[in-house]
Amino acid sequence: MKRKLMLLLTCLFVSIGLVTAQTQKVTGVVISEEDGQPVVGASVLVKGTNLGTITDVDGNFTLSSVPSSAKTLQISYIGMQTQEVAIKPTVKVILKSDSQVIDEVMVVAYGTAKKSSFTGSAGTVKKDKIEKMQVSNLSKALEGAVAGVQTTSSSGQPGSSSSIYVRGVGSISASKAPLIVVDGVPYEGSLNSINNQDIESMTVLKDAAANSMYGARGANGVIIVTTKKGNSGKTKISLEAKWGINSRAVKPYNTIRDEGEYYEMFWEAIKHEAMYGTLGLEPLQAGIYASKTLIDRLGYNSYNVANDMLIDPVTGRLNPSAQLLYHDDWQK
Repeated sequence: MKRKLMLLLTCLFVSIGLVTAQTQKVTGVVISEEDGQPVVGASVLVKGTNLGTITDVDGNFTLSSVPSSAKTLQISYIGMQTQEVAIKPTVKVILKSDSQVIDEVMVVAYGTAKKSSFTGSAGTVKKDKIEKMQVSNLSKALEGAVAGVQTTSSSGQPGSSSSIYVRGVGSISASKAPLIVVDGVPYEGSLNSINNQDIESMTVLKDAAANSMYGARGANGVIIVTTKKGNSGKTKISLEAKWGINSRAVKPYNTIRDEGEYYEMFWEAIKHEAMYGTLGLEPLQAGIYASKTLIDRLGYNSYNVANDMLIDPVTGRLNPSAQLLYHDDWQK
C-alpha cells in the first residue's frame, strides 16, 4: 500500500513539472521612439494564439502562461508601426511612428466625408493652424485661411469681432452672417465667444450643395465648428500665456511746455529789435509796438484775449486773465 502511494505522489510531481515547463511568464515595456515616453494601451499579442493584453499607464505589460512553443510577440498601436519581437522573459519594445498620408476628413451636415469624395465647395482649418495664429478671437482665425471667406472689422478696438462673409454679400436688407453649427447643433451666439483652445477643426461650407441640409438658414454659408473631446490616458494640464508691449512708432517730438513764456520771450525779442534796430523807439513805445505786432509775427493766438492785449507793454508779462484755447498734450 505504501509503495502504491509513493508511486502515485511521484507521478503527480512529475506531471506538475511537465505542465510548468510547457508555459512561461513574459513581462516587458513598450515605449515610443519619437519621445521615449511609454505607450499606453498598446496591444501585445502572442502570435498564432488568442493570448494577449494591453500596456498600462507606464507602458508595462505581463503575460502569464505563455506556451513554450510560442516564439513571437506582436505589438501594435494606432499611428505606429507594428513590431514583432522574440519571446523572452523580459522584453523592451520601441515603436516607431507610422507616417502615412491619409485623406483629409471634413465635417459636413450629419456626419463626416473624405475630401477626395466630397463634391461640394468647402474649406477646413485644423487646430494646429489655429493654435499658431496670434489672434484675439476666433473670427480673425479665418482671415486668409479659407478661400472665398472675407472678414471685415468696423472697429479698431482690441478684441473686437469681425463680420464674416462667405462668397460675398448675399442680401441687402437681410442678415449676411453665415450659420454657425457647433458639434452638430446650430449656435445662436457669436463665434468669438468660443475659446480658440477648445477648437478641434472648423469647416466652412460655401455652396448650395454643401449647405442643402440646413435649408434657408445656410443661404449665407455654414461654419461647422468641432470642439475637442476627452482622451483616455494620463491627465495632461497645459498652460498658454501671451503678452505684448505697445510703443509709439515715432518718438514724441519736442513741444512748448509753457506757451505763456514763449509769447513773453518772443515779445521781448520784438521790443529789442524796435529799440536797437532801424526804428530806434523808446522802451515804452517799443513795448507797445511789440504787443501790437506779436501775433502778426507768430501767426496764431492760442489764448482767449485780443491780440494786442495778450502781453502787457510795460511789464512784458502775459495777461493774467488769458486762458489757453487748447492743450498740446493729448494725454492730459
